[in-house]
Amino acid sequence: MPLRNLGGHLKIRDGQILWADEDAHKLLGYPLGALADLPFDDLLAQAPHMPGDSQGTRDGAMQVPARGAIDVQGVTLLDQGGGGVVVDMRAERMEDGCTLWSFALAARGIRGERLDLLSRHDVLTRLPNRVPSLDDLGPMSGVWNAERLLAVCYLDIDRFRDVNDTFSPVGGDAVLRELARRLKTALPPEAVAARVGGDEFALVLSCAGRPQCEAQLQQLLARLAHPYRLQDRTVRLRVSMGVALATHGEQPSEVMLQHAQRAVFFAKRAGGQQVHFFDEAQALEEQQEQLLRQRIKEGIGRNEFILAYQPKVDMQRGLVIGVEALVRWQHPERGLLQPAAFVPLIEDHELVEELGDWAIGESVRQAAAWLGAGVKTSVSVNISPRHLLRADLIDRLAFHLGRFPQLHAGVLELEILETTAIKDFAAVADFIHACKKLGVPVTMDDFGTGYSSLTYLRRLPVSAIKLDQSFVRGMLDDAEDRAIVEGILVMARGLGRKAIAEGVESVAHGDALMALGCTLGQGYGISRPLSPDQIPDWIAGFERSPPWRGTTVAEQGAG
Repeated sequence: MPLRNLGGHLKIRDGQILWADEDAHKLLGYPLGALADLPFDDLLAQAPHMPGDSQGTRDGAMQVPARGAIDVQGVTLLDQGGGGVVVDMRAERMEDGCTLWSFALAARGIRGERLDLLSRHDVLTRLPNRVPSLDDLGPMSGVWNAERLLAVCYLDIDRFRDVNDTFSPVGGDAVLRELARRLKTALPPEAVAARVGGDEFALVLSCAGRPQCEAQLQQLLARLAHPYRLQDRTVRLRVSMGVALATHGEQPSEVMLQHAQRAVFFAKRAGGQQVHFFDEAQALEEQQEQLLRQRIKEGIGRNEFILAYQPKVDMQRGLVIGVEALVRWQHPERGLLQPAAFVPLIEDHELVEELGDWAIGESVRQAAAWLGAGVKTSVSVNISPRHLLRADLIDRLAFHLGRFPQLHAGVLELEILETTAIKDFAAVADFIHACKKLGVPVTMDDFGTGYSSLTYLRRLPVSAIKLDQSFVRGMLDDAEDRAIVEGILVMARGLGRKAIAEGVESVAHGDALMALGCTLGQGYGISRPLSPDQIPDWIAGFERSPPWRGTTVAEQGAG
């Protein structure tokens, strides 16, 4: 926060005060905690004055940009007794969408000018804390004219928290000061650099065209990538940059900063440490995806998601060995949606963790409900790569299982992708060991698609592997697919791992698999995914009359 000596702070969302600090309560004469939940407008005695506004309205003056900050001077706040307190205020948008208003008694004279100067600059780096407006740019230099392009850039340091964790926040501040120094010395005299967030910076510069701009910014990124010396050690930074280009005067610089911020998202998604120029069509597509993600979040809260369960069976013995939980979205307008319609939108988003946690909890609850009805079976749940690496996942598993102590060990199984196991081998190995202690077996899903080596498979204590359905489906007609299936089965037996075949589309597939020694299967040839209330009758029917030759459960009991 650039203005270190402000008195009170209010956190606002949708016009409502969510939180106020002790100083705010003292300054306005309210008992501690009394400001929470009050409408912000109830504190405003008059429309505040914004620099450049001849009249100023309450709504217009208090609008806070998506990035940067605003200062509002001479605001009269009502204290609890109805009196007026004249304050200077500053607002910043927070990452959670709320607005943080900071205020102090209005300063006058030289001290007021000093505070005003401080309010417009970042204390740590001495850079401005916002991008200049077009009006501010006009008199700065002759290069700001309609014949050249205006470039507004948004810089975000990738994983800067690692620097703070390694060198402490004090060391992190030293790195930020050095980065600011490099920005100032590398940019042309007329360019402006600003610090607009914790590890986020903005640039405003003029260029003749996109090629010149891109070349200049690539050189800047290279300079910022040079090692930073700190405490007799060095650290390297990876900086991603989003850029918005427009002719001078075409768009406000504040709008261009928002565009640049959206562009940096694509730079980071592409791997980081690169420049990405704002593309309106691409940004619109991302905006639509954000709206859909918000709708998914609402759907989770409204219990619109359901689980279907696909049985897994021992084909030779005629037994059901468990079911796999498969998520579906019962959308009120679009009907029942399959995972392909929504999972790709959230697989790299925290929502996939929320949905995954819900699926685990619901699967365990359903297993308990079946057990109460006399049906004992296990349920397997797919875990996304992001969810698997969540720090509190083991604690959440223990919580869900702890709610139903009557369930047997192994009632919950987790399935992880083979490609995930290879990419994050050490973390996955630790996770599997922790799951074993909880009595939760882990299966490697889609085996055969990730090019695992025998060494990886031997060192991962998975209880089973699931053959990818693409090989199983093609094994009747394709000799190569059959050879792959046979090779995986030989490897699984040699390492003492169970093998489950996905993609069993017919009795013939089951016969072919059993001829190779694979007796466990799953697929539409066995059963489509079923609703929870269909499972008990389906299990009874399958075990009474299994489709493959062999001993039925009844015959086993008679023997």
